[in-house]
Amino acid sequence: MKKFSVYLFLLFIFSANSFAAAALGFKKIIIPEAPPVASVMVAYMDITNNTQKTQQINSVSSPQFKRVEIHKMTMDNGMMNMQQLKTLAIKPGATVVLETGGLHIMLIKPLKPLKNGDKVELTFKLASGEVTIINTTVQKVDLTGSDAHKHHHH
Repeated sequence: MKKFSVYLFLLFIFSANSFAAAALGFKKIIIPEAPPVASVMVAYMDITNNTQKTQQINSVSSPQFKRVEIHKMTMDNGMMNMQQLKTLAIKPGATVVLETGGLHIMLIKPLKPLKNGDKVELTFKLASGEVTIINTTVQKVDLTGSDAHKHHHH
């Protein structure tokens, strides 16, 4: 019986560690391919806060780019404005959608031209000190096609 209890205890310890969810979840990550001469690229994704408290992204970085910034597009007197956000707060259980015409991640000055299939690593640093690294790839995406327009007609 004692061996069985130890086994259950160890199983619990390992299970608890392996199922501990990261504070943020990332889905639908898209980095559209840009012309080889492009000095900026963009990343879109859904970011979900998996915790019971507001999570704040303080910075995003990537070894493939000189600088990474979070930007917000707004309409002001009929003019589109792009504004850099120093932080991005996500309420408990909420999902923030980064998409064309809204919030997005600007990938500034690629260290080399990136094309369809090239790997990109993004590191998100939270105010809590937690760091999440996601790996994705550049994709050929038609942002002018029907998919892009679906986002604008909610």
